[in-house]
Amino acid sequence: MSSKSAPAQRRGRLILTGIAAVFVIPVIVAAMLTMGPLEWQTKRTINYGILVKPALELSSYGLMVQGENEPNKRTVPGDWFLGVFYDKKCAATCERLIDQVNRIQNAIGRDRTRVDIAILSPEPMASNFKQPYWLLSDGDRFIRELHRATNSQQKLPVVLIVDHRRRVALMYPPKDDAQDALRDLKRLLKSSAPP
Repeated sequence: MSSKSAPAQRRGRLILTGIAAVFVIPVIVAAMLTMGPLEWQTKRTINYGILVKPALELSSYGLMVQGENEPNKRTVPGDWFLGVFYDKKCAATCERLIDQVNRIQNAIGRDRTRVDIAILSPEPMASNFKQPYWLLSDGDRFIRELHRATNSQQKLPVVLIVDHRRRVALMYPPKDDAQDALRDLKRLLKSSAPP
């Protein structure tokens, strides 16, 4: 009787080991790929720009809106601003960034009405720009807190993505291509689409 039960016990153990292997081996492989020595995932985060954490509310830096017909037009969740922030006279780099954000707005396609462009500065803007501009009366404090919130000492001008409540969400250093801001903005528009 005991000689016949030994093969049945062995077969039962083999089946139990097989079932455990089917569930345990994929977990071990996944752990090795994500956390272990293989680490095949890139170190890049979801966004391409520099995350502003915590988001900075422009109203707490003395925001004054100039050149906008309806200053409170963008109070709808899901709408965004592309802003060019500079601290001194808007030179060639600043003008190039303004051209880039205009091209980004056009590249958005059908959602371009959900994206407005604004220029941020602690000083009044020259009248030759068509975009509305936002004055920050406490621009020096904003620059310090922007550097702290992004953990970088990025020199100005920069491109900012600002939400409908005028909170700065992402920052982009001046580059020749604007693909990073375009990718992030498309993702933001898609994830915050109105119902």
